[in-house]
Amino acid sequence: MRYGLFLLDEGPKSAVLPDRKQHRQRTTPTTPTTTWRKYARRSLGTPFPASTPVTARAVDDQGDRYRELVQKAQVRLSGVAKDKTQHTRVSACQAYAHPIQRELEETRLFLSKLSVDKPAPLIKSDVDENVADTLAKVEQMRHDFENQREQKKKADEAEKAEAVKKVEDAKQAEETKKAEATKKAAEEAKQAEEAEKAKQAEEAKQAIEQSKPIETPTTSEQAVLLAKRYRDMYSELMNDLAPKIRADPQKRAHCFKQRGLVTRGVGQLKDSWEFIGRTADSIKSILSASASADVQDWMLNLVAKSLVKQAEREVSVAPHAAYPLAATAVLVMQAYPKLSDMLMIRLVKKCPFVVPQYMAKQPGQNTDDFIKAAGYRRNDDGDIESEGIYAERMTGMLALFAAIVQMPDIGGQPNPFPVHHGWTWLARIINMPPRAISPLLVQTFLSVAGPTMLGVYGRQMDKLISVLATTWIDSVAGSSPLAVAGKSNLTTFINEYRSSGSIRECKGRVIKTR
Repeated sequence: MRYGLFLLDEGPKSAVLPDRKQHRQRTTPTTPTTTWRKYARRSLGTPFPASTPVTARAVDDQGDRYRELVQKAQVRLSGVAKDKTQHTRVSACQAYAHPIQRELEETRLFLSKLSVDKPAPLIKSDVDENVADTLAKVEQMRHDFENQREQKKKADEAEKAEAVKKVEDAKQAEETKKAEATKKAAEEAKQAEEAEKAKQAEEAKQAIEQSKPIETPTTSEQAVLLAKRYRDMYSELMNDLAPKIRADPQKRAHCFKQRGLVTRGVGQLKDSWEFIGRTADSIKSILSASASADVQDWMLNLVAKSLVKQAEREVSVAPHAAYPLAATAVLVMQAYPKLSDMLMIRLVKKCPFVVPQYMAKQPGQNTDDFIKAAGYRRNDDGDIESEGIYAERMTGMLALFAAIVQMPDIGGQPNPFPVHHGWTWLARIINMPPRAISPLLVQTFLSVAGPTMLGVYGRQMDKLISVLATTWIDSVAGSSPLAVAGKSNLTTFINEYRSSGSIRECKGRVIKTR
C-alpha cells in the first residue's frame, strides 16, 4: 500500500478537490487553506494485506473522511493570527505525517520477515543412463553432420574457385589474343607509315635529283637575277645589320620587346578594315619609335618575317586569310616603302616560286644546302618533308604575294607593290618549263589575284589564260599525285572561266568594313 499527499492551490474557505489529471503535481504547502488526498486506506495496526489492489473507488471513499478533517482544520485555523499561520501549518503537516511514518516502519518490518526458499538441486544419479546414451548419440550425430557440412562447404568452395580460375584464364587468354592482334595491327600500321614516308622521301629525293638548271628564256634569266639580288640583300642583312643589333644591349632589348607586339598583332588579324587599320597603325607606331635607322631596318625585317610566317602557317590551309595580311602590309608599305624589299627578301628565302624560280642543284652543292635553298624542311625524324606538305607551304606564301599585288589603292594612296608585278610573275612562269608543282602554283595565283588582273589587262589576260589551256598544261610532265591533281584542278578552273567569262572570286577578297 502507498500513501501520497498532494498540495492543492489556495482557494476559498470551503475545500475544493483538484482535477484528477493534476494529481501528479507535487508541491510544498504554502497557504493555510489546503486540501489533502489519500490514495488508499488501511486501519492502523492491522496486518499488511498480501494482495489487495488499490482501486479508485477505495481512494474516493477514504477521501471523504479526510475532507471532513480538512474542513474542521480550516475552521480551526481561520481564527489564527497571520503571524502564526506558518507555525500552525507545519504543526498540522507533522500531525498528519506521524501515522504515515509508523505505517512505513511496519511495512519495512513485514518485508524483512519474508523469505524465499530455493529449489533443491538436481541429483545426477537420478538421470537415466539410457537418456545419457541417447544424448551422447545425438551429440555424435550432430558432430558428424557438422563435419559433413564443413566438407561439403569446402568442396563447393574449391569447385567455385576452379570455375572462377577457368573464367579468368579464358579472359586472360582473350586479352592476350587481343593484345597480340593490336600489337600486330600497330606494327603493320607503323610499317605502312614508314613505307609511305620512305615513298614520300624517295619522291622528294627524285624531285631534287631530277632538278635541272633553268633554261635560257629572257624572262627566266631576269627572274634568276632578281632572286640573286634578294638573296644578296638577305646575306647583307644577316651579316652586317644583325651583329650591330646584337652588340648593343639597348637595341637588342628594344627589338626583342617590339617583335612580340608585332607578332601578336599579326597573329590576331581579322577580316575587317577597322581591325586591319588598328593593327597597321600599331606597327607604324612601333617603327616610328625606332631610335636609329639600323633599328628601324631590323624592325622592318621582323615585320616582314611575321607576315610571311603567318602566311606559311595559316594561308596554306585558308587562302582567304591572305587578304587581311596583304592589306596590313600595303598600309605599312605606304608609310615605309622599304618594307616591300624586306617582304621579298623573306619570301624568296622561303619560297623561290614568288620570283618565280625553279631551284636546281648546282655542281658541288650538297643536298642540305640545296634543300634549304629550295625551301624544303626536315621533319622530326630528320627526313625531308613530303611533296604534299611542301606544296601547301609554298602556295600559302605565294597567295600572300598574289594578295599584295592585287590590292587596290587604300586611303587615296597607291599600292607600293602594284598589279604589274603579278603580270610579270604570270608571264615568267608560262615561259618556263613547268614542274609538277607548277599547275598548283598557277591556280593559286589566279584564284587570289585573277579577278583584279582580268579587270586591269582584259584581252591580254584572256590570251594568257588561253595559252595556259592549250599548250602549257599539256607540257606538264610527270605522273606524281601532285602533278596529276594540279593539272586536273587547273583545267577545271580554266573551263569554268571559259564558260562564264569571269574568274571566280576567292572567299574573303572583299574585306568587311567592320
